[in-house]
Amino acid sequence: EHLGCVVPGLIALALLTLPEDDLQGHQADWMALAEGLTASCVEMWISTESGLAPEHVHHSAEAASHDPVQVPEDGRHSLLRPETAETLYYMFRLTGKDTYRHWGERLFRALQVHSRTPAAFSSVVDVDRVPTVKADSMHSFVLAETFKYLYLLFAPSSTL
Repeated sequence: EHLGCVVPGLIALALLTLPEDDLQGHQADWMALAEGLTASCVEMWISTESGLAPEHVHHSAEAASHDPVQVPEDGRHSLLRPETAETLYYMFRLTGKDTYRHWGERLFRALQVHSRTPAAFSSVVDVDRVPTVKADSMHSFVLAETFKYLYLLFAPSSTL
């Protein structure tokens, strides 16, 4: 579920804000977990033809290494959810690694190319079909969260 992609961001936020005593002995494990989950969430986006994340995927350890993510029929649509963008923002603020900005740029470009319409950014019917078929709907979180976190990812830290 794409909604689960908020978890690595929450872990990063905990690492940024919890008192040192609460983190003692957990930092390395939590960091590794956040990094791995973030990479999995980004894979949901970049593994599709459009570069947009489907609503959910099936991960398979048995799948060939070139295709670890399968998108089921009932999960092929994209609502342009914000959770991965939010996580990339928190992971960049935590680590300063440009990898998170590079991934964010890929998300942004996919949104621009495959979901933009003359009036809005539309949900997409099938993330593996290019050109994409638009669903003629845009949820309020697309501007309120998805683009907000992508903006913050590239904004100077003094913005907040």
